[in-house]
Amino acid sequence: MTNILDWNMPSTPALSSIPINHGSNKFNYLYCIAITGFALLGSTSAYAVNEYEITRKEVETNWSGYINVGFTRNSYDSDTFSAYQAYNFSSRVSYKSDWGSLLLTLGGEKQTLHGKESSFYDPLLDYRTPFHVFSDTLFLRGSVGVYLPGNHYSKLDRLQYAPRVAGYLYWTPTGSMSFYLSPRYRYNAYQYKTAGQRVLIEHQFDTLADAQWQITDSLYFDVTGRYRMSKNYYGRRMDDQFTFAQELGWEFSSDWVVAIGHNNSGKFYDPEIGPSQGFEFYDKKSSTFYLSLTTYL
Repeated sequence: MTNILDWNMPSTPALSSIPINHGSNKFNYLYCIAITGFALLGSTSAYAVNEYEITRKEVETNWSGYINVGFTRNSYDSDTFSAYQAYNFSSRVSYKSDWGSLLLTLGGEKQTLHGKESSFYDPLLDYRTPFHVFSDTLFLRGSVGVYLPGNHYSKLDRLQYAPRVAGYLYWTPTGSMSFYLSPRYRYNAYQYKTAGQRVLIEHQFDTLADAQWQITDSLYFDVTGRYRMSKNYYGRRMDDQFTFAQELGWEFSSDWVVAIGHNNSGKFYDPEIGPSQGFEFYDKKSSTFYLSLTTYL
């Protein structure tokens, strides 16, 4: 259930008044959405963040958050040039009030092969609106935030800041099935339009869709797809990329979740080209596998 990666309406009920299905643990909350967030840093680097839009503690208190640690690997042999292996972490602290929520998300990774590069991810400072409830199963919230340069390549390319707006539409048709759709727009403000010979990305449009099946009170399976399109400073379309991720997670103790997963990125599948030239479920060049452990604060 993953990038880690979101606007106050008078008609929105307080969180404590939203209908909640009180089950044996937090997975049974009607509005507890498990999101599989991931970020791509380079061609193969990826990490997963387990995130609850409303955890039990967010409902009960103003402060909440999580800490996630993980190990990511692709399927190349360790001594080959294309091998990728890294330890990563991410964390979030969130403050909720009647006017919405403020969130700060931080993370980083340490590669263990070849150059053994380490870097932070770009931290995200984010405001999210209260939920606007359409029905018992459909609700919406908005987001506005800013990424700050923290990643090695962001600093190298002289990124100054990157504001982002997003929307989150949630649908929970049953107690065991949850869906969410999130369109996002990000603007990258670089000091220069190029970095060496590379033309930098100015506009980035994303649409992320997530589906989660709560198999038991403590076991879930989550599938996420993300389509990304970007343009450079000269208006030229840079790429159309689709990322597909799957995660199986287990809450083995209260507020502790362990998960395994796979994600793959590539060009969007084109039926006129076929799977050999388009996106495939597994591609050795871009697929990564991970193991993660998350604790909720």
